[in-house]
Amino acid sequence: MKQFLEITEEGEVKRLIGDLSAELAKKITAGAGVGGGNVGAGGGKGEKVRTEEALGRTVVGDIFSPLDIPPFDRATMDGYAVLAADTFYADESKPATLVVRGYLKAGEFPSASQYGGVEEGSCVGIATGAPIPRGANAVVKVENAFEFEKSKKVRIYKPVAPAENIMPAGSDIKRGEKVVKKGRLLTPRETGVLAACGVREVLVRKKPRVAVISTGNELVAPGEALSLAPGKIYDVNAQTLCDSARENGCAPFSLGIARDEEGEISAKIRESLAKGAEVVILSGGTSAGVGDVLPAVIEGLGEILVHGVDIKPGKPFVLGVIQGKPVFGLPGNPTSALITFHLFVAPLLRAISGEGSEGRGGSEGRERRKRVKAKAGVRIFSEPGRNEYVLVNLARAESESEEEQEEHFLAYPFLSGSGAISTLAKADGFVFVEKGKEIVEEGERVEVVFI
Repeated sequence: MKQFLEITEEGEVKRLIGDLSAELAKKITAGAGVGGGNVGAGGGKGEKVRTEEALGRTVVGDIFSPLDIPPFDRATMDGYAVLAADTFYADESKPATLVVRGYLKAGEFPSASQYGGVEEGSCVGIATGAPIPRGANAVVKVENAFEFEKSKKVRIYKPVAPAENIMPAGSDIKRGEKVVKKGRLLTPRETGVLAACGVREVLVRKKPRVAVISTGNELVAPGEALSLAPGKIYDVNAQTLCDSARENGCAPFSLGIARDEEGEISAKIRESLAKGAEVVILSGGTSAGVGDVLPAVIEGLGEILVHGVDIKPGKPFVLGVIQGKPVFGLPGNPTSALITFHLFVAPLLRAISGEGSEGRGGSEGRERRKRVKAKAGVRIFSEPGRNEYVLVNLARAESESEEEQEEHFLAYPFLSGSGAISTLAKADGFVFVEKGKEIVEEGERVEVVFI
């Protein structure tokens, strides 16, 4: 077994996880058929979802428009559909006078029997978005015209050129044009384009399944009566880790609580793999104490790559591989579990779910997470020999100059520790203090990463 005292440097742990991510993502991508031609190609593990449910999903193949957008010549202004030649010499002193043969609203299609088309000396009133009637080749804006209601005539005070204020059919998107590239994660921009093209279903990559298991004799599922179980506490990590996995594009499922017994933990892990989990996340049971049996279980079923990392909080982090699937062992303390998830688990989940796909507008932002510059509100002390992630609360401070407009926050560290539930709820983010730096002075500039 890899001994707990064999502390691995944080950078090496991230390198190992990066290798695992690339290998697992390649397998999942190949199975889903990503890399094929059009949406129907590849097969594999792709699944069809309705466009209104496709936000945040990764498309399996290129998507092409089945029609021209717009599908007809349409007016881009309210006004009058005319023959441009009828307006060439119009001005304020000598307006052109045309007969109004009818009116078209958006959604109506002009019929020959209804309007007979636009001929020399006539026009049709038209709304923005309405189809251009037969014979017309331009639109005069309504503000450049004056209509006499009783005589059904209109005066045009400004000339228009052919095609002016008209969007031709297919000028936005042509039929057969690629509108979404394979491997792209769908944002509201892409789903809007798909809706405009009338695409009702999209073939997307299946969300990787992630099993979440809590361990500990002291844990009780939320909803059970603590009064009937002295010495028990509610399980926090199952909820936060499932939600965190979901936030990173995966489909989590909880297998509940396993007691601190090798047989029970082993059975839960085997069950998670049998149910198709691509990743297994356990919390608790990772330290060097007598009751912490997770490392032994992982080694019995597979291989341990890391047991202990040079960070605080999160030193007892465990990384293993069972049947080719990564297994993460996170500390039981809720805040430590969340920070180690952010540092080590989230990058892998993004890679295998497609959240890091090409063209993903928000993936890089999520990778970097939202950050804000601040100043330390008080002295921040760090433990020697480890990279430390100090949980902080932000308070607004008045900027001293215009140059410091972005640095109008003060960061105050929490002193309650990683085991306090209130820390998890109240912390705005964390400040990274590099190994070897023991003090962040009051007023020193820091970067706060939101959690």
